[in-house]
Amino acid sequence: MEAKKKYVKPAFRFVTDLRSILECLYEVYGTDGELLLKGEKLSNTVICPFIRMVQKKCSVVDAEILHLMLWKIYMVSARKEAFVADAKKELQPYLTKKDEKQIDTIYDTTYTIDRRH
Repeated sequence: MEAKKKYVKPAFRFVTDLRSILECLYEVYGTDGELLLKGEKLSNTVICPFIRMVQKKCSVVDAEILHLMLWKIYMVSARKEAFVADAKKELQPYLTKKDEKQIDTIYDTTYTIDRRH
């Protein structure tokens, strides 16, 4: 009889930094921004989850205020890099202590899979 084999997947560390979220937000504003201009609710767009991710990093309570702040920056930014840099400057006073280093929650996960033959 074969012994039970265990496969242990190494622990991964997931880090979501503000820069990555803002880069994604810039792309999403480009695709779904037109819906907002037509009067669609923020919560009905793909933009909403990215605003919530930024909101978790900041002490700004209202997602709508945060969205308006970032939307104004998006509307005057010519490039993604300019949007990210300007948004980070604007958000700096609102960042929580742990996110001043641009690091979000770190997830360490280890998976154990039993392979039975």
